[in-house]
Amino acid sequence: MKSPSLKFLLALAWLSGPLHAHNTQKQPSDILHWHAPEIATVSNRNFDFHSGNLLVSWRAPGQVKKIDGKDCLVGGYFFFDVRDDFALDIDETVRVEVEVDTRVTDGFHFSYDHAVNPVVRAIAVTPDSAQPMKTVSFEIDRARFANRKYEYTDIAIGALGATEPQDRTKNGEVAICGFRLFREAKVPKPEVPTVKGKLTLSVSDVDGTESSARIGLFREDGSSPLPDESALLLTPFENSVRQWSLLSTPRGWPSAGRYVSFVKGSYQADLDPGTYTLVISKGPEYRLTTATIEILPGQTTRQAIRLKRWTNMPSKGWYSADGHIHIARPTQDMNEDVLAYMSAEDLHLSNLLQVSTPATYASYPQYAFGKDGHYDVGNYALASGQESPRSSHRGHTIGLNAPKYVWNNEGYFVYDRVGREISELGGMFGYAHVAIDAFNVRYGLATDVPLGNVSFLEILQLSQLDTGHFYNLLNLGYRLLPSAGSDFPFIETFGADRMYAQIGATKFSPHSWFDAYRKGRSFVTSGPIIDFTVDGDGKQSEYAVARGAPLRVKANASVNPDFDLLDRIELVVAGEVVASAKAKGGTSALAIDHTLTPDHSTWAAVRTFGTDGTVAHTAPFYIIVDGERRTWQRDQVTRIANTYIAILDEFRASAPNPDEDWERAETEGVSGSAWDRDKTALDKSIAEARSRYLDLIKAATASK
Repeated sequence: MKSPSLKFLLALAWLSGPLHAHNTQKQPSDILHWHAPEIATVSNRNFDFHSGNLLVSWRAPGQVKKIDGKDCLVGGYFFFDVRDDFALDIDETVRVEVEVDTRVTDGFHFSYDHAVNPVVRAIAVTPDSAQPMKTVSFEIDRARFANRKYEYTDIAIGALGATEPQDRTKNGEVAICGFRLFREAKVPKPEVPTVKGKLTLSVSDVDGTESSARIGLFREDGSSPLPDESALLLTPFENSVRQWSLLSTPRGWPSAGRYVSFVKGSYQADLDPGTYTLVISKGPEYRLTTATIEILPGQTTRQAIRLKRWTNMPSKGWYSADGHIHIARPTQDMNEDVLAYMSAEDLHLSNLLQVSTPATYASYPQYAFGKDGHYDVGNYALASGQESPRSSHRGHTIGLNAPKYVWNNEGYFVYDRVGREISELGGMFGYAHVAIDAFNVRYGLATDVPLGNVSFLEILQLSQLDTGHFYNLLNLGYRLLPSAGSDFPFIETFGADRMYAQIGATKFSPHSWFDAYRKGRSFVTSGPIIDFTVDGDGKQSEYAVARGAPLRVKANASVNPDFDLLDRIELVVAGEVVASAKAKGGTSALAIDHTLTPDHSTWAAVRTFGTDGTVAHTAPFYIIVDGERRTWQRDQVTRIANTYIAILDEFRASAPNPDEDWERAETEGVSGSAWDRDKTALDKSIAEARSRYLDLIKAATASK
């Protein structure tokens, strides 16, 4: 999987209205009253994941300030909408002039709507104390300016210090006092009338029935025509789009182009004559389909595509889910279209999460929760959940399948209250972004896992797998499930990271999926598939044996060769690799056949890694020796528990830091006061968690 190899990758910044309002997914992007000749509007935003890099403003919202008599934009990150009457849907080299105040600006990131793939450039600025105002001139190639950046913008400029992880050696703000764009041609070339051709596309599943799918249509240079209205309409933020830029592509992707659309079985478009590459995908269980299409003037090209499967997991009792998606669904009439583009990625269960911050009640609202919020057609379903509570100081949590949205405003930082209520209501509570170690998640894990309400950890995101906390907590004896989520639209495309649960012959529904997931027969993946048996049993997650009795573990991993090849498969026991198989140069399938002879109760799991970055990891299975149900690793308990006690002590002495807050534009002035209000109750939770770690140490020491 071709994707950025950054550890700390996450861009989450929601803004909503009054605390009590059930508003939609409004963003921190106030329009600023600032003029430049080729610019229609300028707006604030504090992040941009789809820029070609991860850019984040750690400062308060930008504003217009007077500097040496000039109106200047001063702040961390700004978006610019190029006037459509100056340039719209072009493909040209454009000259840029940016005047900056070097007393504030040590350089900037310049990102723009590129014809093939979003591009960002780092522009250095040399300070000049004698003449602090400096105009920087440079050219950008293949500028498209088709309003494809956030909120229909074309360009963004951010401080060099506005990256994740933060570059604290660089300034976190820029001061932009002038901005000009010049098209390569002094006078736009007159448009030559072209007789367009027509493409009529139909997509069917292997059985011939109409099928939703993701499509890419690319010219030889990788650029894509803007989609026709027959493409599905996505609403990732405040803007609605029919074209989406991919952050990663599978190894078999045939084009440099990254812009795709989603269709509901059919697509029609008027196209300029020429040769196009058509790419159709439907998640990792289907082969990529590619075709060369010739569009002739005045003629209709009809293309019928029947998808081919690589594997059929539902036929084996396994169904996929994405545990972390943000799409506003305030009314039921959105269900059909939302389900259509989820099924285009062959995503059977899509968990749509309503969101809060210390300043926000709910963005990405869902019209109902629990059974009333389920919408399913055939083997595809939508379910409501929540990413709340969440903060940059102690992590983001996820609640799944509870019958209501659980809100704790008067105690926002006391997460365990929400976790306990969600669990008591029959839902599941866990932590997001563990895979990328974001938002001081260690504080939340150290506090809430020993309090008993954490069911899962999101250990896979953006094809990044991080098992550090997961293995440590399993080795303390806590039973946890792995989860995976795309965090669409902020990070990946929905379904890019997913989890499978083994439902077996039971009819698929959100209820049956969650019931199977709780039972622990599941795995997370960004592409590969894993299956295993213990003494021939492939359905359980717990196996009872006598001390020294052999257990034969047989595990198989495979991957769609259009997506990746496998490098290795590993059997892990209590965090240590006890058996592995490695491919030479990559292969589409690997297997392990290994016999364990455990002398104490423990846990084990299987994981696999692709040559191009994909990964998969099973839920742990538990080996119960001589009836002892505690699966801790007794000799590691003191070390691990003391590690988390130290984290708790650090947490108790801490306070929210605005320089770490991705949502600073929204929460500044709110997080601090909420923290002060909640600190006494939070300290009680910290103390209780600390006591439980000490009890573990005492019990482990006494049993030696």
